[in-house]
Amino acid sequence: MQTNRRNTSRSAIPLKWYSGLMLCSVFVLCSFQAGNRDNEYKLKAAFLYNFIQYIDWGTVSTNEYTICMVGSSPIEAPLREIAMTRKDSDKKIKICHYRSVSEIGFSNILFVSKDVEESLDIILAKVPKGTLVVGEKPGCAQDGAAMNFVIIDNKLKFESNLKALSTAGLKASSQLLKLAIIKE
Repeated sequence: MQTNRRNTSRSAIPLKWYSGLMLCSVFVLCSFQAGNRDNEYKLKAAFLYNFIQYIDWGTVSTNEYTICMVGSSPIEAPLREIAMTRKDSDKKIKICHYRSVSEIGFSNILFVSKDVEESLDIILAKVPKGTLVVGEKPGCAQDGAAMNFVIIDNKLKFESNLKALSTAGLKASSQLLKLAIIKE
């Protein structure tokens, strides 16, 4: 019997290692040419997809993950492509687009486009608990978004606000936070 336990734990280790390797590879490959907007938004979409796997969603239990965006953004097409081809833990990924802040409802991830004119405070007041808010404007993480995309030395990176994660009732894995720029 002890042999079976060892085999089970050994098979689990490669799976954890593999998922960690996948996460790191997405983030390592996030270098792109300045001004190549298509690649930038494909990478941002890949980040959002990977965030699903490395966030502890708490008690939220549905048969799908919902990634919504507010504002106009080139991220929509790559997100829809990911949703058509990938699942996470046998859960479908649904993409929705809010045309205005007043439409915001529950989603697992809310991507706030940089063209949204309303302040982040107004947006956060509309967002239900359990939603990971991800921005792409300078200062979003400090202003209360849980995650924020930034470009540093032509590399796409992300900031994480641990207090915002906690306020949303979410926890990020240590693997994810190792790659983040932590903001208070």
